[in-house]
Order: sequence, then structure tokens, then C-alpha cells
Amino acid sequence: MANGELLTELVRAHYQADPKRFSNVLSQLISAESRSGHLQIARRLRELRETENGNGAGPMAVPIARASRDLASLLEVSYSKFAFADLIVPEESGAILRQYVREQHMSGVLASHGLSPRRKLLLHGPPGTGKSMAAAVLAGEMKLPLARVRLELLFSRLLGETAVALTEIFAEATRLKAVFLFDEFDALGRARESGGDVGEIRRVVGTFLQLLDADQSDSIFIAATNIPTSIDRALMRRFDDVIEFGLPTSAQIQMFLRSRLRGHGLPQRDIGRIAEDAVGLTLADLGNIADSTRKAALLDGQEKILATALRAAILEYRSRYEAFGQTI
Repeated sequence: MANGELLTELVRAHYQADPKRFSNVLSQLISAESRSGHLQIARRLRELRETENGNGAGPMAVPIARASRDLASLLEVSYSKFAFADLIVPEESGAILRQYVREQHMSGVLASHGLSPRRKLLLHGPPGTGKSMAAAVLAGEMKLPLARVRLELLFSRLLGETAVALTEIFAEATRLKAVFLFDEFDALGRARESGGDVGEIRRVVGTFLQLLDADQSDSIFIAATNIPTSIDRALMRRFDDVIEFGLPTSAQIQMFLRSRLRGHGLPQRDIGRIAEDAVGLTLADLGNIADSTRKAALLDGQEKILATALRAAILEYRSRYEAFGQTI
């Protein structure tokens, strides 16, 4: 957003008596003035903000969730309403994710000691285990837009255009502070090993590594992959943390079902037995099962979900995998 637009938003927030919006836009304006080389103005604005806040940390910027026109087809930008309460992961993984949010909220304190918050995270695990959800949760908790990079479209372009598009995406990360999600990130790893124009593909991957190393934005970068073995060390070592997402345990399945089917009359004593039948399914599978069971009950004029119906839906879902020769 241009500085003139930021000033307009700042005045509007003032006259609408919206202090939170005012502080957010002010943070954006300070960042924009710094990037424009107006360091004295940025410093003066920062001093005024710190005088009012009294702690020097300042609020987090919340940009308008909109990609530039040139990147509209490659970036899906939206706001997330998800929070940590919606995420089911092992305790140690949750602790790492919470640390990212904490460091972002305390970025001013870290900066005063010459430190920067963690911003680069690699998630890996089977499809449907919550990797994309984790990115949405971080965006929701940080009150930042979630910008999903459509790698399938990026690599469908002519290779000569791919490196240029990557450069534009990283430039966008400077303009728009957001959580940038590179889903199916193994496409970059596979690209290096493919049998196509190897020289050009390596240049694309090299461009990505250079851009990631040189990035000085405030945005957060998350890469998610279903095939971690296809990501070479040169890519992996660029990230601050690597988190593995596995299939949910029986306890996690119970937690998920209690949350997803709360208020539908399912006896708590039955959930434990049902969860045992569901071990081996992903959270995405369980979400589909829960929703289909709820819809069936509603269409039958029932307000409550029967344990027998839910168990039958789980067993039917498992049979689909077996029909394709997959064991769970």
C-alpha cells in the first residue's frame, strides 16, 4: 500500500476512534518510510509510538489482505480465523509454533538486543495431517494475512519466467507483511532432480535460495511438503525449524472428535472406542467423516449423532483405502 494510502487509513482510523487500527497502520507507515529511505521520519514516528506505548515493542502490522495485480494468480491472500485451539499437534510441535507467535509479538524487545524473531519454518508429513492448518493458525494468532503461493501454477509457467515470478513474490513479502505458505514445497526439490532443462531448473532453485537468504522483510515463510526426502540439505538448512506432522494418536483423535462434534449428543464414553477404530486415518479424513455423519443425521431429521453411525462411517472410509490397495 502506497504511503499516501497509509496516511488516508491513519486519518480514517483516528476519526473512527479505532485505536487498534490506528496503531496497526502507523506500524505499516513506519516500515514504509524506512524502506523509502526516509529514516528521520521513520525514527520520529517510532519515538512517538514508543512514548505512547511505553514499552518500545509496538503493535504488529496488519496489512490489507490483497496481493498486487501482477501476482494475483500466484498468491491466494486471505485472513485466517483459526487459533491454537483449532490445532491438534504433539506438545513439542505446539511449543515451537507458539514460540514463533511469541517472538513476533516481542519483536521490538528482540530488536533492542540485536536479535530477530524466527521467520522460516519447514513442515513435513503425510497429506491431511495439519500442515496447512498450522500455517493458518500462525496467521490467525499473529493477526497477519495468509498468502498461499500456488507452486503448481508457478512451475507450469515457462522456466524462464519462474525465477522472475519468485523474485516478485519475495518483493511482495516486503510490501505485504504476511505468512507466506509454500505448499507442496517438494516441487522445488523435485525440480532439481527432474530430467528437464536441468540447467534452467537449477537456476530457479538457486534463485529461491538466494532470495530466501537475502530476505530482509518482516514476513514469515512456511514451506510444507509431503515428501521430505525430496528436499535436499541446501534447502532444509535455510529454515529456522523443521517440524514433522504425523498421523494422529488415539488421544488426539478423541480430542478432535469431541471438538468437531460438540453439541451433537455423542456420548463421551463412546468416543474412546470409536477413536480406536479411526487410528491410521488423518485429521482431514476425520473431518470429512464427521461432516458427512452430521449431514446424514440432519437429513434424517435427527439432532443427535449415534455412535453406531459414526463408527460405520469410519469403517466405510477405511474400506476406501483398502479398495485401492492401501493399508492403514
